[in-house]
Amino acid sequence: MSLLRFRALRGLRQKYAAYIDNPYLLDYKQAQEVMQLSLLHDMPFLFVFGTQWALVKSYGIASGTPLLVKTRQLADPSKVGKRAEDTAVFISEFLAGDLDSERGRLAMAKLNWMHRRYQILDTDYVHTLALFVLEPQRWIEKYEWRSMTYLEKVAHFLYWREIGHRMGFGGIPETLEELMKWKAEYEKTHLYFVESNKIVTDATVNLFLRSIPKVLRGFIKTLFVSFIDEKEVRVAIGYPDPPAWAVFLTSGFFRLRGLVIRHFFLPRAKKLDPLGKPGPDGRLYRSVQFVGFEPWYVADTWYNRLGMWLKSGGRLAPGESFQSRGFLPEELGPAGFEKMSREPVKEQAKALEEYVRNGGSQGAGCPFNFGW
Repeated sequence: MSLLRFRALRGLRQKYAAYIDNPYLLDYKQAQEVMQLSLLHDMPFLFVFGTQWALVKSYGIASGTPLLVKTRQLADPSKVGKRAEDTAVFISEFLAGDLDSERGRLAMAKLNWMHRRYQILDTDYVHTLALFVLEPQRWIEKYEWRSMTYLEKVAHFLYWREIGHRMGFGGIPETLEELMKWKAEYEKTHLYFVESNKIVTDATVNLFLRSIPKVLRGFIKTLFVSFIDEKEVRVAIGYPDPPAWAVFLTSGFFRLRGLVIRHFFLPRAKKLDPLGKPGPDGRLYRSVQFVGFEPWYVADTWYNRLGMWLKSGGRLAPGESFQSRGFLPEELGPAGFEKMSREPVKEQAKALEEYVRNGGSQGAGCPFNFGW
């Protein structure tokens, strides 16, 4: 069984044998292909799980959470579900899709338009990027059926660095090792408690708990706290130390899962495809399979209603309240900004097309320069 599970990795290493000694020679397109083996084939669960907890850990940076409370996108229970699903769609478009395609450029332009409406420190952007790179790697290293190779780790970093440059912020370290050091130094002075940290963390954790029966929510929340094993992060978000039994239970579960998968499960037959699919109307529709919390952008069909009913325990179903008419990349984000953002987003998408023709940040030698 183990021989079969490592077959895809052996094929990747053969294809990129020339880069194993120095993975930093990969361009961003090659880096994406290498990264997608772990993301979409070998270990998508912990890759995505680690990315979700990277977001939670980003709430420990005191300079970022007051804005999230002010905009109420993460503090308002009626908005946090859409915010989470939009974030998942953006990340899927960038990591699983084609960053250079029209839909990829429109999604990037819309993300940039949303962020540039606010004053956000470049260093906070870099820290969040560092978490998106390092947190999935940490979870995989601890609990998956195999570790990521150095080639995969560097490819993951290189691709996220390209995304960061297209978002227009500088200051991203040049190597994975430098990123680790930068993150540790940054957290020494910026990771500390303010009340807004706990507000947005509570809103996100409560979103995870919505589908859990009320009688079990306290128990599950304690398990969630045990996922955050750095005491300084728990202090910064206002959470207590987890009891020893919770740490033992969660770590035991994940380690057992890794062993069972490695020795008893066949490898995935094909890569996962979380991207929204075009409908007859040209709009994009998500699969129930990749819904995290609420069925945003899922077509209202009997099949999807049944799937969502089973997934949510009968609580949720696709419908107009969750925009069952699908989405276009330029429409993603908080409601009410579609008309305001349409033209500037399309203009930046055209500018990104030129940026792509010049080879992205590797060809241009600098981050993308915004036009607004």
